[in-house]
Amino acid sequence: MTSYETIFIVHPDRGEKVKEFIDRFKKIIEGLEGAVSQADEWGLMDLAYRIRKQGKGYYSLLRYQSSARAVEELERNMRLSDEVLRYLTVRLDEETKEPPQPRQKDIPQESRKSTEEDGAKLEPQS
Repeated sequence: MTSYETIFIVHPDRGEKVKEFIDRFKKIIEGLEGAVSQADEWGLMDLAYRIRKQGKGYYSLLRYQSSARAVEELERNMRLSDEVLRYLTVRLDEETKEPPQPRQKDIPQESRKSTEEDGAKLEPQS
């Protein structure tokens, strides 16, 4: 089985139904022999741009292991639902379970020296 991550945005007027959407999508995945490992509600947030005349939406994240057939069925159900404004599914690599850490050579010499002396963790620079 392959690991996937799906983020979907629910219409702001349907925010009270977010748990129902998550449960419905979990059943679809589990019905096709997949396993949901994480389901998070991120809540109401501003959209980067308007979608169907909406400036806000309820964000949710699903992490799961399943077959490609389960992903196709999940996306089909999201596409047919008028309440889901957008969704994005990404296949996760097995080796990328944690966010990448910066390499020592990418950090300026001055910053490297002060963080090594303090024993602080290095933060990625943008």
